Amino acid sequence: MYWILFVMGAIAALVIALLVGGLVTPRVHTLARTVVVPRAAAETWAVIREVGRYADWRHDLEFAEVVDTDQPQPRWRETSTRGSVTFGITRDVAPTTMVAVILDEDLPIEGEWTWTVTPEGDGTRVTITERGSIKNPIIRFIAAHLLGYHRSMDTYLRALAQHLGVARPEPVDGTPNTVTA
Repeated sequence: MYWILFVMGAIAALVIALLVGGLVTPRVHTLARTVVVPRAAAETWAVIREVGRYADWRHDLEFAEVVDTDQPQPRWRETSTRGSVTFGITRDVAPTTMVAVILDEDLPIEGEWTWTVTPEGDGTRVTITERGSIKNPIIRFIAAHLLGYHRSMDTYLRALAQHLGVARPEPVDGTPNTVTA
C-alpha cells in the first residue's frame, strides 16, 4: 500500500518539477543550424523548395503534400508518426531565402523556419534559423533541456545533406542561440 503512495508521490513530484522548470524556461527561442552540401546552390534550392516531395528524402516523414493550392504562396502538410503539421510559405526569394510558418493553431508550438542558401566553394551552405515559441511549459522544458531545440533542424539538415551526397553529415551551430522570455 505504501509503495503505491510512494510511486504516486514520485510521479506528482516529477510533473511539478517539469512544470516549474518549464515556467522558468523562456517561452521564445531563436537558433540556427548549418550544413554544407557538395551541390550547386540552384540544385540545393530546388530540393528545398519542392516541399511536396519532402517525404521522398526525409525519413522522419510518412508523407508530405501540398494543400490549399489556391493560395498565393504554397502550403503543405507534413505527416509523421507524431502527427501532422501544416506550414505556409510567407517569404520566397529564389534562390536564396524561404520563410515558412506553422499554420496549425492547436499545437503546443508555434513559429517559423528561415532557410538561407548561399554558395560556398564548390558547394552550398544551407542554414535554417528557427524562431519558435512553446506554449506548454512541460513541453517547453523537455524541448529546451532534454531534447534540444535544434533536434528538428538537425534531422532535416542531415536528411537534406544525405540526399545531396554527404555520407555522414553533421549540422553545426549557424549563429549564436538566443532565448527570450
